[in-house]
Order: sequence, then C-alpha cells, then structure tokens
Amino acid sequence: MEQLINNYITSCRLAKERIGELTRREKELGRSGSLTEAEKLDLDRRIKMLYVEHGQMMEVVNYLTGYLRRVEQRAEI
Repeated sequence: MEQLINNYITSCRLAKERIGELTRREKELGRSGSLTEAEKLDLDRRIKMLYVEHGQMMEVVNYLTGYLRRVEQRAEI
C-alpha cells in the first residue's frame, strides 16, 4: 500500500513539473510572438487537464493515506 501511495506522489510531482514546463513554453512562445491562437488554446487545455489530473491523484493519495492510517490503528488495538 505504501508503495502505491509513493507511486501516486511521484506521479503528482511529475505532473507539476510538466505543468511548469508547459507554462514556461507558453510564455516563451508568447514573448517571441510565434504563438498562434490554436497553439495557445492547446497549451491551455493541456495545462488545465494536468491540473485536474494532479488534483485527482492528490485525492487518491489522501484517501489511501487515511485508509492506511485506519488499518494501522486497528492493528494496534
């Protein structure tokens, strides 16, 4: 169970890194003037999707962590 939680945490970190990369790319292309409206919309969509996925993964981490804690408390009793 702990390995599963750690894998989700790693995935969350990778999603945040990708959000940062896409955001930097959007800013760089915007500054250079080579960002078309279609590209901007695509980058915005991808960034929003990653934020949603990150939030969902964090919900799973919180749920699994709480479950693991409850199981450990029952084992102590």
